[in-house]
Amino acid sequence: MPSAQPDIWTPFTLGGGTIQLKHRVVMAPLTRNLSPVTSLTSRPCSMCQYYSERATDGGLLISEATPVSIEASGMPGVPGTFTDEQLEGWKPITAAVRAKGGVFFAQLWHQGRNTSSALTGGRIVSSSTVPITDAQFGWRGLDPRPFEAPHALTVEEAQATQQDFVRAAERALEAGFDGVELHAANGYLFDQFQHSNINQRTDIYGGSIKNRNRFTLETVDQVVAAVGADRVGIRLAPFGMFNQARGEDRQAQWTMLCEALAGKGLAYVHLIEPRFDELQSEAEKLANLDANNPLTALDLSLRPYREALGSTPVIAAGNYNAANMNDGIGAEHDLVAFGRYFCSNEDLVERLRSGLPLWHYNRTRFYGPFPDNEIGYTVHPERKTHKPGERIQFEGESLSF
Repeated sequence: MPSAQPDIWTPFTLGGGTIQLKHRVVMAPLTRNLSPVTSLTSRPCSMCQYYSERATDGGLLISEATPVSIEASGMPGVPGTFTDEQLEGWKPITAAVRAKGGVFFAQLWHQGRNTSSALTGGRIVSSSTVPITDAQFGWRGLDPRPFEAPHALTVEEAQATQQDFVRAAERALEAGFDGVELHAANGYLFDQFQHSNINQRTDIYGGSIKNRNRFTLETVDQVVAAVGADRVGIRLAPFGMFNQARGEDRQAQWTMLCEALAGKGLAYVHLIEPRFDELQSEAEKLANLDANNPLTALDLSLRPYREALGSTPVIAAGNYNAANMNDGIGAEHDLVAFGRYFCSNEDLVERLRSGLPLWHYNRTRFYGPFPDNEIGYTVHPERKTHKPGERIQFEGESLSF
């Protein structure tokens, strides 16, 4: 008899076969800006509580983005993976997740040009000297200012940056993480090599699609060599436009990238859904995605990338809720990542399993720091629930739950 169609509660094995999951709900990486850049030790207890409350037996959690160096940092309040002090700060947090039976991957991050020397104290780097021009750099405690023109990494400097990812991956496993996810989405450093409007290079890392993918693929290979393919995932956004990522020939670019990743035996590839966008409507996004090769609504699908990845497990993220969480499982993806609902529902997995209403998230508390950091993080004094499929108006936006 044919096997039953899998759903979100069907157990799953990550790539390599060494990590067994008991369900397919994934906690997406959620930057909260509630930790010191260079230290975790001043807030270990609240972070232990935050992550351990969201951990479940056999469930995968991906940490908030962690810079691999001070040069990689792009905002205050994000915990790193590049010093001994940070490693020690993470150990009780990973232990707390492990005690619940959770599987914990650290997301490794380099902001590239999306930062300021006022924050890092050093130069800003990218694939080329192209700055962000449609926004300003600013954060609580830092006055808004134009983004600086970055230094274009030399080949040798780019390869040294790859070693920052290797060292961070090794530190993450030493700190107790089960694996690492390379953040190659949202206009950060990997995207700055991948997108043709940012990457103006003429050397081995620029020009053709193959060359623009080279920095990402070389980094994957080096991290895999250091910690093992079954301990490495990567996050991609083939349709992403964040941080002025406006490259052309997207389908060809990310199909070729996924084909190259398919043979590496990775734990997973994490894809952001095409219709998910914080800034633009679907119509606006379609109009702006690829001037060279205009896309239609039918092109907004992860299926081509799933096919290119072959048997590599795929996590899908973006606008999932209790009503649609099983859509596409086994066809377009294998696992589903929830982000915003994990902010407001520490028991999200149980609520989804039991059909309980979900607590709505408070967008104003997503990103700190605040004088009262625990509010909206580990303490939720004024929560409201919404039933699956219910629509409400929030900040001028119609939202479905």
